[in-house]
Amino acid sequence: MDFNKTMPIRPPKPGATKAQSKDEAQVEPTVPTGTEAAPPKPVASAAKPAPAAAKEAAPKPQSVAPVAKEQPAESPSVKPETAADAWLTLLAARGVEYLFANGGTDFAPVVEAYAKGQKLGWKLPKVVVVPHENMGVAMAHGYTMITGKPQAMMVHVGVGTANSLNGLINASRQNVPILFTAGRTPITESGALPAARNNYIHWAQEHFDQGGMLREFMKWDYELRHAEQVETVVDRALAIAKSEPQGPVYVTLPREVLASPFPKEISSSPTMVAASAPAADPTALEEAAKLLGHAQHPLLITANGGRTEESSTAIRHLAQALAVPVVHYRPRFLALSTEHPMSCGWDPHELLKGADVVLVVDCDVPWIPKEGGPKADAKVIHIGPDPLFARYPLRGFRTDIALTGALAPTLEALWRSAQKQAPSTKAIEERRKVVTKLSADIRSKARGGIEPMPKMITGKWLSACMNKLLDERTILVNEYPTMLEEMTIEHSGRYFGNASAGGLGWGLGAALGAKLAAPEKTVICALGDGAYMFGNRTAGHYVSEAMHLPVLFIIANNARWAAVHRSTLATYPKGHAAAMKQPPFATLEPSPRFEHVIQASGGHGERVDDPNQLMPALQRALKVVKEEKRQALVNVCLEASYVKTS
Repeated sequence: MDFNKTMPIRPPKPGATKAQSKDEAQVEPTVPTGTEAAPPKPVASAAKPAPAAAKEAAPKPQSVAPVAKEQPAESPSVKPETAADAWLTLLAARGVEYLFANGGTDFAPVVEAYAKGQKLGWKLPKVVVVPHENMGVAMAHGYTMITGKPQAMMVHVGVGTANSLNGLINASRQNVPILFTAGRTPITESGALPAARNNYIHWAQEHFDQGGMLREFMKWDYELRHAEQVETVVDRALAIAKSEPQGPVYVTLPREVLASPFPKEISSSPTMVAASAPAADPTALEEAAKLLGHAQHPLLITANGGRTEESSTAIRHLAQALAVPVVHYRPRFLALSTEHPMSCGWDPHELLKGADVVLVVDCDVPWIPKEGGPKADAKVIHIGPDPLFARYPLRGFRTDIALTGALAPTLEALWRSAQKQAPSTKAIEERRKVVTKLSADIRSKARGGIEPMPKMITGKWLSACMNKLLDERTILVNEYPTMLEEMTIEHSGRYFGNASAGGLGWGLGAALGAKLAAPEKTVICALGDGAYMFGNRTAGHYVSEAMHLPVLFIIANNARWAAVHRSTLATYPKGHAAAMKQPPFATLEPSPRFEHVIQASGGHGERVDDPNQLMPALQRALKVVKEEKRQALVNVCLEASYVKTS
């Protein structure tokens, strides 16, 4: 995976329909042996430019902090006078488009430098003022997952860092590169240096080790110690964040250093670039190819395999060429169309029982059950930039071969070699027929659709109704509630799920970041009621209005912490809590009137508890988003249940 370059989502072929699945079952032409795969590009980059009329209809995102004048295409000669001047201009010069910010007393040199840059016409990153740090991280996360381009964020010293930690854990576990920065309490007390301590909070806010609270989840952290270091630190931070496995980095910025003179000119190009992606060991790759080529019942399980367009294509090639069933387990990105003949749902447990070779492709989550896992003589092959997830303290899943490598070239090389090892194409074709039927049966059994209408709104029925809203220009951001078996998502880059770390409050900000990155797309954000409350909703709706980012928020509101009670039921199925209608720690009643919150920021909000009224309410809200360019929210009151989502 390489987030350095981007490519638009591949648009559907003209006239493409579900019947296309038949064609996809055919093996795509191979490339000559030894041909190198192009660097992978983010699967979810914005699609082809919208027609002129559509562009005119959609207002351009604007900084919450008004910009004095439009930034010129070519910035005039910049001569930074301070470290803060250099920091801001370097961010823009290195491709950082947005600086998400939640300011404090440590920002004074940055504020002054930005004002100077505006006056002088410097090229600067656009500022997005975010009234809560956790939501700002989620916005940066959302923007990067669409474009692949790491963005920057700055918060207020240690307290702002603490408020950001939840979102940074999500970004870390999902390998999202972010240049995260925080001011540092001024170091000096005497006042001899510019920007020294001059406020009572500067004593109580200081940490012995400010970076210590998040070091476990950062790829790298550093404190800027001298103005002379600015260019090295910016270039090193971005290079490390973008190197595989990718992830966030942290830089602290003392106020005196930011205010100090900058002693040199900045380079026109980066002084350091991201490291090349790891490549799989040829011997291990060949061993894996032999196992896969001779497998009778192979299985591919992935969670993040659809992160880039190239990795999605490679999984599709492998699945088609060798007739391998693919299971998306707790996916954050979809690699295959939900309608693909090799796509076999969301739960691998039944297929695992008969599998003789299991490919675990960039999948960190627990996919092996206590009972009913792969056969004792089955082989398990883990593939990814970090196939053992070395930063996870404990992860004991069986591993017979661990292939370290960027997904796209590793998978392409694997299936080409395995195809040569296969003893018979007839066996592959027979397996293709079996898997195609299995795939169709799984979809048929799992899907309920919108008929018949239930007496009360269920999460499954809500998901089926939501599916009616999706089209080729829709991005769905899902934080827990959507039941994926009801969804028809035929192209990569249209679905994003919450990180396996489970830090609640990600979805709302991620959806806004996605809309900022792809303003021509319709963004729908599905949230549980708990996730919505964690999502800094007042701050989120403020940013949506201020930045002109209309998103449709759909709240699946069962007035329960379903995950809490579901876990209790799994542990104590016949316990005291299982017999209670309102189990301890799991109720959220009375449920807030969520529809009123969005109205405070000029949005459309309504509450629905009648199944007859759900589709009309969803359609009204979507119309507000698409035609009026305003945010909208539908508070959908569900039956109280603890059903597990996909």
